[in-house]
Amino acid sequence: MSFLWRIFYNVIFIPLLFVSYHVYAFFNGKARDGLNGRKGLFDRLKKQVPFKSANGREKLPGIWFHCASVGEFEQARPIITAVKDKFRIVVTFFSPSGYNLASKYPHADLVSYLPFDTPRNAKRMFDLINPAMLIFVKFDVWPNFVWTAAKRDVPVILADATLHEKSKRLSPVIRSFMKSIHKNITLHCAISASDAERFKLLCPENARIEVTGDTRFDQVIARRNSAGKKLEGLLPEFNIPVIIAGSTYTEDEAIVIEAYQKVLTDWGKAQLILVPHEPEPERLKEIEELISQHNLPYVRLADLEKKSHKGEVIIVDRVGVLAELYMLGDVTFIGGSFHGSVHNVMEPAIMGKPVLFGPTIHNSLEAFMLIDRGAGIMVKNSDEMASELIRLLSDNELRVRLGQIGKTMIEENAGATEKIVASIINHQPILP
Repeated sequence: MSFLWRIFYNVIFIPLLFVSYHVYAFFNGKARDGLNGRKGLFDRLKKQVPFKSANGREKLPGIWFHCASVGEFEQARPIITAVKDKFRIVVTFFSPSGYNLASKYPHADLVSYLPFDTPRNAKRMFDLINPAMLIFVKFDVWPNFVWTAAKRDVPVILADATLHEKSKRLSPVIRSFMKSIHKNITLHCAISASDAERFKLLCPENARIEVTGDTRFDQVIARRNSAGKKLEGLLPEFNIPVIIAGSTYTEDEAIVIEAYQKVLTDWGKAQLILVPHEPEPERLKEIEELISQHNLPYVRLADLEKKSHKGEVIIVDRVGVLAELYMLGDVTFIGGSFHGSVHNVMEPAIMGKPVLFGPTIHNSLEAFMLIDRGAGIMVKNSDEMASELIRLLSDNELRVRLGQIGKTMIEENAGATEKIVASIINHQPILP
């Protein structure tokens, strides 16, 4: 059956995916960037490998990390930091946003796009990189790379492995296909016991599946501890409560703006800082039009640097400052939760801030954990959001207490990196 799945995947599915992606690229700039970034990929890689280093790193065994995009890279970073002195580090991405973020990452010996998943491309990548181990992060597992690794006896690890209960991968037909892949994965490091149980449905009985936790807990703690001063001198000293809406999409912003207007009408002054997930020019204009429809003043962060603040909604038009903004806020809302899947709820929680989000949190175990502790609050519409904002803004003691509960929850769940690294080292024959 596995042989038939390989034929179907390589003869039918991959050609259709290849054509579909190229068609999609006509309409999507990010997809176009991905195609352009892969042009001449192997010619560029041949110039970078074999690795050359003045300090002898080319003699170290190599670990190849594959991350779909930025989120998965954030999960990989603590592991990379822990093993970078013992291994050469190769990091590949499917997404342009992930590749662009990590292109100058100092702990990687090589950063590259992942070529499209064909047997020939997989063989060429393994010939060039010659990894001692391949680590996929979260769930972005590409079959031909797994099958090629198995053929070459290269161990494959799935780190921070997650599989939510509504995943299409668990449907009967797709599950059969996934079994042909997961039987070749050496070790599954699941983020929770429930995820581990679901992975058992995709794996043979003798599969090694361990519950090691989620390295994002470690990463948000590290980010908090290293938060810089990128915003120093750019924002005024606020003498009113500050609401941070982070990583928002259009659907989130519609709810947030309506709720904020109700807070101003029913409660009093508060400062809203809106941070879109991708602050592209078109998105910024869209946000400005929405705010204008509610007769609210606004200013972009770039313009705020040039003039005094007069109580406008601040629209953040840059990336890389969200962690610092969460430190400044009194209450936070996390975007994606009215769009399709919530973004990182741990970043504001580790800063000791109460966290609000919409109903779409199926992808986030930690959001449910925050709800269970009382530090995370789900809202289903603008009325509920306004009500919760007013409740929190009106009660400083409650706000501080809930923030501390969330912070403690994050700190209690740290340590996944150490467990994953120990599993990698201790499970022979994983190390070369």
